[in-house]
Order: sequence, then structure tokens, then C-alpha cells
Amino acid sequence: MMLAGLFAGALFLGLLVGDRWYFRTLSAEASRYGCQVGRGATRLDTMSLAQIHARFDTLGLLPMRHGVARLFIESNRLLLRPRYPTLWAFLWIWPMKATIDLRADGEAVVLAMTKRTPWASAILTGAWFLIVTVGTLATIISYAVEGGLASSSGVVMAGGILTLGLFFIFSGLVTVVMAYRMENSRLAVLQQEFEEVVTGRSLRVEQS
Repeated sequence: MMLAGLFAGALFLGLLVGDRWYFRTLSAEASRYGCQVGRGATRLDTMSLAQIHARFDTLGLLPMRHGVARLFIESNRLLLRPRYPTLWAFLWIWPMKATIDLRADGEAVVLAMTKRTPWASAILTGAWFLIVTVGTLATIISYAVEGGLASSSGVVMAGGILTLGLFFIFSGLVTVVMAYRMENSRLAVLQQEFEEVVTGRSLRVEQS
């Protein structure tokens, strides 16, 4: 029994590490891996696809201060991945990256962005909320079936259980929202840096 538990724990840990490693991989197959958590689009005027392609090296990489971009020229798609400290990249549960589809629109290029987070992060977050919600309701129902609501003190106890469950749910929501806003800001900084590099604005700023 103990060996089965250890095996299950090792398998679960391996799945988490594998999910995070594949999420961070700069390959065409892994670029679309992850749970979609947001979309957006920007437009670069007086810009062509060839000008954007020219900013990348022969490997399709464009290193930047706040992360890296990888171009997949066959599909006119690129991947934006923020820079994290090595250990933090694996310990932080809600990292984000962006897949950007490039589309020519006259004398401009439209960047259609899809924001993604690892599947393991999305599943674990959803499972946590489900467990807390179901656990709270099951506890209250079981308490009521056993006659716990027959007295005023029992009603107060049930109210305390419900309040505690709602507190955990609210705290979880606040944590997830704050984490999303932080990662979204990190991704927005990288996107702005990318646009400045491909349009040449960063070069003009440095020269001035």
C-alpha cells in the first residue's frame, strides 16, 4: 500500500514537471500547449511580415530583456515567453505565455494574441475550488441530516462552517485574480518590448 502511494506521488510529480517543462519548450508543437486564459490583438502600421521576420536570427529566436520570442515562419506564428528565474519558473503555479498569429492587412500587420497557462495549473486550480465548495456543502448537509440544526447553537455552528468555506473560496479567488493580473502585466511588458524591437522604436530611443 505504501509503495502504491509512493508510486502515485512520484507519477503525479512527474506529470507536473513534464507539464511545466513542455509548457516552456520553444517548439512549434508546444507553442499552442496550455489552457487559454485570454485573447487580444494589436496592429502595427507601416509594417510588413518580412520586416518582422528579419528581426529574428537563423534559429527563429529574438532574445529580449524581459523574455524571448520564437518565430515559426511556416505558419506565421510566434511565441512570447517571459523570463523567469530558473527555480521560480517551476515553482510558480500560474506562469503565462502568449501565442501570436501574424496576419498581413494591407500595409500593416495584425498580431492576434492568445494567452495560455499550463494545463496542470488550470486543472489544479479548478479542482481546489471544486473540493472546497463540495466539501463545504457536504459538511453542512451531513450536519443538518444528523440533526445539528435542531438548536440555535447548531444553526450558529452551521453558519460558521459556511462562513469558513466562503472565506476560503473568496481568498482563492483573490489569489487567482492577483496572480493573473501580475502575469498579464509581465506579458504586456514583454509584448511592448517586442513591438518596440520589431518597429525599431527601441533603437531610436537608445540613439536619442
